Amino acid sequence: MNFYDWNHYLYELQQVNQQQQNQIRELQERIQQLESLVQEKSTNMVERVEYHFDQLKIERLDGTLHIGLSPNDLANIDDLGLGNHPPAVNPSNQQIPLNQQIMTELTNYLHHDGPSLIQNLAKEYNCPIDVHFQSTLIHDMQKQLPQRIAYYNEEATKQRSKLSNEELKNYIIDKVKKEISHSLSMYMQGNNEKGEES
Repeated sequence: MNFYDWNHYLYELQQVNQQQQNQIRELQERIQQLESLVQEKSTNMVERVEYHFDQLKIERLDGTLHIGLSPNDLANIDDLGLGNHPPAVNPSNQQIPLNQQIMTELTNYLHHDGPSLIQNLAKEYNCPIDVHFQSTLIHDMQKQLPQRIAYYNEEATKQRSKLSNEELKNYIIDKVKKEISHSLSMYMQGNNEKGEES
């Protein structure tokens, strides 16, 4: 091989190397874009939406019922109903039933503070809990909320008949939160003792 052939060969090798470097850079950028896209989607993903139809209160049977839409969404859709309907009642003027307010607040508590409460108790009692089982625990506690709300509501009305709605709400929420914490502690303690026996 002469000098020209070696130069040509090295030049082509350098070109191929440069193309591969460019491809690697492009692929790395695409991977970063995909990872950020997946992260955005995973933070916005809603695992489960539950509707409690037994809590809906129907006073009149006219108009259109839109379940799962926010007030902003309702403002952007056309009226699908037929005929003339009386003007809708502003939802902010209607009072949400006390049990529904309590249920909403406790559900938010479970989903917002429940994971950290479970993990803290799991560390305290040396009883590891994975994320899947953690969500199962939260879901099970959420299913029991209506019965616990009713129980403490009855207890409060028997013991303290002159509570305002706000005082009654705070009393029930406080009692249920304490019960959740106590029940989780007992569960973790029981699992820890089982682990020590085996």
